[in-house]
Amino acid sequence: MRNFDVLIVGGGVAGMTAAIYAKRRGKNVCIIEKFTLGGQVLTIDKIENFPTQKLIDGLTLCGMMSEQVKNLGIEVIADDIISCNLSQSVKTLTGKKDVYQAKSVIVATGLSYVELGKNEDEYLGKGVSYCAICDANFYKNKPVIVVSKKGSGIVDANILSEVCSKVTILDSEDMSAFASVNSKPKIEVVSNATVKSVFGKGSVEGVKAVVGGKATNFDAEAVFVCLGKKPTKLFDSLKKDQNGFIITDENMRTSVSGVFAVGDVRSKPLKQIVTACADGAIAGANA
Repeated sequence: MRNFDVLIVGGGVAGMTAAIYAKRRGKNVCIIEKFTLGGQVLTIDKIENFPTQKLIDGLTLCGMMSEQVKNLGIEVIADDIISCNLSQSVKTLTGKKDVYQAKSVIVATGLSYVELGKNEDEYLGKGVSYCAICDANFYKNKPVIVVSKKGSGIVDANILSEVCSKVTILDSEDMSAFASVNSKPKIEVVSNATVKSVFGKGSVEGVKAVVGGKATNFDAEAVFVCLGKKPTKLFDSLKKDQNGFIITDENMRTSVSGVFAVGDVRSKPLKQIVTACADGAIAGANA
């Protein structure tokens, strides 16, 4: 079991900013992040509205922030929190690797991708991806599939079409209104398609789907799941709005004493990098 003054769940820009502010107050701080510091911002190729930067990409911006975290000596642990007990004065969070306790917890989990909910987990890292910007170049000159809902995969399909030989959009709704996408030679749009499973021996070879009541196989070397994003359901004891976002006051305090929420997981009108940083600064100064 590990013990800290402030435990931050999520290492995106909000979480890193919270850690910086808490550490500078002399707190024993830890960030728990299951992937890589930076979160969703890593996938943004152009950022033109961040103060002091005329143009910067997410990877560079997050690299600068993570370097600051490192220079301050803030501990970063790679783990995935699967349960929590926030009812006591000392909070307990259980990860897949260890158990953590802290007097204050800052929830900075951001948004996670909506999953296909079939057998795609078997092919994660083997052809199934949730990020076109991150993984497009792995499939240069190869055919890929984008799983979409109400046009949610159009942006990613356009990105993929720049490097892939063919992009097939399988959308669960009628896509006839999206004429600009339908007219692109490298993109094929299939409306009213329900994906049933991913298939392949060791790696993705395609998907099985039902289109217009008929079972059909679509061959591809990668499947990009682009069904949108959702907030975490992990912290169920915290008061949330009707869409599942955590409600806080102006000091980022949640409905549970000692627990704060920052960034995209928080219920607020504007979700931007700069507002996520502001949330983190406030929570880090109060936790």
